[in-house]
Amino acid sequence: MSNVTTGVPMSDINLIPEENLDDFLTIADKAYPGMRITSKEERQRARELILKMIKEDTTRHLYGLYRNRTLLGGMILYDFLMNFHSVKTLAGGVGLVAVDLVHRREKVCKEMITYFLDYYREKGSCITCLYPFRPDFYKEMGFGYGTKMHQYRFNPHQLPCTAKDHIQFIDKNDKQALLECYSRYTDKTHGMIEKEEAQLDRIFENPELTIVGHKKNDNILGYLIFKFEREDENFLINDILIHEFVYENRDALSELLTFLHTQKDQVRHIIINTQDEYFHHLFLDPRDYSRNIIPDVYHESNISGVGLMYRVIDTRKVFEILKNHNFQNQTLNLQIAVTDSFFKENEGVTTVHFKNGKPYVNENEYDVRISLDIAEFSSLIMGVIPFRKLYQYNLADISDPDYIDAVTALFKIEEKPVCTTRF
Repeated sequence: MSNVTTGVPMSDINLIPEENLDDFLTIADKAYPGMRITSKEERQRARELILKMIKEDTTRHLYGLYRNRTLLGGMILYDFLMNFHSVKTLAGGVGLVAVDLVHRREKVCKEMITYFLDYYREKGSCITCLYPFRPDFYKEMGFGYGTKMHQYRFNPHQLPCTAKDHIQFIDKNDKQALLECYSRYTDKTHGMIEKEEAQLDRIFENPELTIVGHKKNDNILGYLIFKFEREDENFLINDILIHEFVYENRDALSELLTFLHTQKDQVRHIIINTQDEYFHHLFLDPRDYSRNIIPDVYHESNISGVGLMYRVIDTRKVFEILKNHNFQNQTLNLQIAVTDSFFKENEGVTTVHFKNGKPYVNENEYDVRISLDIAEFSSLIMGVIPFRKLYQYNLADISDPDYIDAVTALFKIEEKPVCTTRF
C-alpha cells in the first residue's frame, strides 16, 4: 500500500524485536560510522547493550520504521523526568535516529520524528529534547536552541588553590550518596534530568573513568567524573577530560578546583565542557592554550557550540504544568500565537492570564498578543533567550511594542537551563 500523494509505501512504526537488532545495527553503523560498530567484537558488544536495554529498561524504547516489513530506520525514545522551572515533568528525548542509506530523502526521519512528538504528547508531556546531528535540520522541525556549551582547555595552575581536606576517591560503595548529590543538584537546577542507578552502574563499570568527590559526614556535596587522555606521541603528556562536574555549594567547588590545580605536575591540560557562561571569572588568567587574539584585543578563553535543542509539543499544557511557577510577579493577559508547520496539533492561539506571576489559561480578552514560531517559543519558555532579543531579530512580533518590557520580564529567569545528560 502506498501514500497516494507521494508514492511512498505506508509505514509502520513499532518496537524493534530482537530478531531485527542486527538490521538496526547495520543501519546505525552506516548512519554513524564514528560509533565504531563495524568489527565482529564491536557489533556483538553493541548488540548485547541494546538487547539488555530492550529486556530490562523501562525508560528507553527502541522503535523502528518499517515499509513492506523491511526496517528502514530506527530511534531510541527516552522517558526523562526533567526539572522544568522547578516542576518535575515528563520530557521526551530521542536519540540514535538512523535511516538506511538507500532510503534517505524518503521521509523516513520525518515520519519517525512525527511519531516521537505524537508519542510524548499522548503520554501527557509538553516538551521534548534532542541532540541534533544538524541544528538547521531540526530547527525546521520546530526545535529551538538550548543553552550553549562552552569548552575550556587550560593548564591546571590557572585554577585557584585553597584546601582539599574533604576530597576523596568515590567508588561503587558510594553510589547512593553520589546519586543523592546529583538528585539534590537536579532539584535546584532548571533543565536538569534525573539520573537512574543503572546510569551510575555504567559509570562505575567503566575502567577509564575516575570519580573524586567532596565528602563530608558521609554526604557527597560535589564530584568530578574524569578520565586521562594521553598524547599520542609522548606517553608522559596527559590531559584530564572531565565528563561530569557537579557541586552543591562554594566549599565543594573550591576543593574540587584545588584538586585539579594540584595535578599541575602531571597534567598538561584540563578540558571541561560547561554551560556556565561565567566560568572564566574563576581564572586569574582566563586565556586558553591557543593564545588566539580576537580583534581588537580579546583573548580566546574557550570555544562554544550549539547542542541540545528543545521543542514544545503542547503549548496550553506548558502553562497547566507551570501553574504554580511564578513568572516574575507579572500581571498581564497575554495571547500567544504559535506557528507550528511541522506538528499542526500544536499550532494556534493560547491566551494566558498572569496574576502576580501565576498563570492560568483563559481564552477571553487579552492585553497584548505575541506571534512566533514554535522553535523560538520553545527557546523562550526554557529561558534560553529573552523576548526582547527575539523581537530585535525579527523572530517574534508583538501587537503593542509598549509591552516589550513586560513580556521580556515575564519570561526572564535567573539562570539558563543546564543539562548534563548524554543520550
